[in-house]
Amino acid sequence: MTDEAFELEQGQRSLETERRLARRRRFIQQLQQQGLVLVLIIVVCIMWASSPYFMSKYNLLTAASVVSILGIMAVTETLLVIAAEIDISIGGVMALVSVVVGILVGRGLNVWLASAIGMAVAALVGVINGVITVQFKINSLVTTLGTFSIATGLAYVLSGTTTVQISGSGFGFLGSGYIATIPSTVYFFIGIWLVGAFIARYTTLGRHIYATGDNIDAADRSGIRPNRIRIGLFIFNSVAAGFAGLVVTSELSSSAPQLGDPYLLAVVTAVILGGASLSGGRGRLSGTLLAVAILGVVQNGFALLEFSSYLQNLVTGCLLILAVLVDQFVRRAER
Repeated sequence: MTDEAFELEQGQRSLETERRLARRRRFIQQLQQQGLVLVLIIVVCIMWASSPYFMSKYNLLTAASVVSILGIMAVTETLLVIAAEIDISIGGVMALVSVVVGILVGRGLNVWLASAIGMAVAALVGVINGVITVQFKINSLVTTLGTFSIATGLAYVLSGTTTVQISGSGFGFLGSGYIATIPSTVYFFIGIWLVGAFIARYTTLGRHIYATGDNIDAADRSGIRPNRIRIGLFIFNSVAAGFAGLVVTSELSSSAPQLGDPYLLAVVTAVILGGASLSGGRGRLSGTLLAVAILGVVQNGFALLEFSSYLQNLVTGCLLILAVLVDQFVRRAER
């Protein structure tokens, strides 16, 4: 056999191996999606049987409104995790944006201008996260843990641990408005989810995000510029967290430094439970959508049944561990 024939045969074998792995990945992803659908159906049935108010229109709309805030951040966090990074500073960003807006409005600034400044602060946190992680090659978990502590600390220091009442023309619509009987927060979530899903599935940027998470060195050699993509995703994620902070601030009509505390664990759980791999390169926003729905049903059902918030944290933590274990199993099955 000549060298050219040998190289051709090796290339064909390698191509066939890649195709086989791709088919296996698609099969596993389909199983994950079907599993999430089954879990959602089971959870809905349990909550429906446990409370006669669960399936009422008012309760479903309320639950959708509450979980939409979680979903807004889960969308951007999913894209970041697909790129093999993670951002746990989101709760701190929410709190800091809320407090900044509250302080500025308290000093007489227009609420919308104050909101724009708050969003700029959120973007700045994203830049800091991205630059430290990418340029200084610091693990994103460590980087964002640090910025979470800084942002949360600043929120408490600037606010003096007190809440500030906020009002302004049309500002309440962000968190408490309705369009055709549907809460405005649901439209925000759906809009951001559609944009994220379109980017991930149908655009060159989406393919580059997956390539970056799958093999950053290969992506760099192919001219993708993964560093820019990762920094951009950090900024995008922080801006989404800042917007979520504005929505909650609008809903409460006040700013509070503890505002983002409930969301960190829930967002990460939704992303991993939805099928995004912590090692990068894999994940679907359809899975994130199902995971957000599951967490929303659990949280709402627990509230209706008047279960302790500590029990909710326990269940969310168990779901997170389960999701990580499933991720490890999937990674082994793909090899």
